[in-house]
Amino acid sequence: MGHVQSQDHTHLQQQLAQGSENAFEEVFNTYFKVLVVFAKKFVNDLDLAEDLVQEVLIKLYQNRKSIQFHTSLKAFLFQSVRNKCIDHLRSAKTKSEHHDQIRVMNYDEQFDLNDTMVQTELEERVYKAISGLPDQCQHIFKMSRMDGKRNQEIADELNISKRTVETQISNALKRLRKDVLQYVNLLIIMLIKIFM
Repeated sequence: MGHVQSQDHTHLQQQLAQGSENAFEEVFNTYFKVLVVFAKKFVNDLDLAEDLVQEVLIKLYQNRKSIQFHTSLKAFLFQSVRNKCIDHLRSAKTKSEHHDQIRVMNYDEQFDLNDTMVQTELEERVYKAISGLPDQCQHIFKMSRMDGKRNQEIADELNISKRTVETQISNALKRLRKDVLQYVNLLIIMLIKIFM
């Protein structure tokens, strides 16, 4: 499956180089959301992350006929967004606030773009799975896992029983395991193939 996806991306790169607007639209639809999640890790601001990713994609569109891909399209996009975020942080007026963050991202040998790409894609899958939950289940799960509220606090706030809260969280976790596990299993298979 990874090989087929790789061929698709190579074909997409070729179409981009020929100036295909359809290819660019496919790139945008495939990568925009996951690149925004990735950019947000650097800038901690969703609107800013969206702006920076749009700038990267606009530049890709403008230079699509002359751009040289030395890596895969996906790696190129993630690296471009990373560089754009670091450039933004460097030029921000609040440079001193971000100094340590830039140093860690830019110079720390432990920073691995591939690991971050995989983590970002996994987070995107989790967020997508959460948004697919029924409204009440989603609301309770977010209150529990994202807001850090205890089950009794949620029950009191929503005027429902603690047992209902526990059931909803359990249902959410079952659904997330099912939705995200397929992606994780595929990831494990791909990693085994890489390291065999």
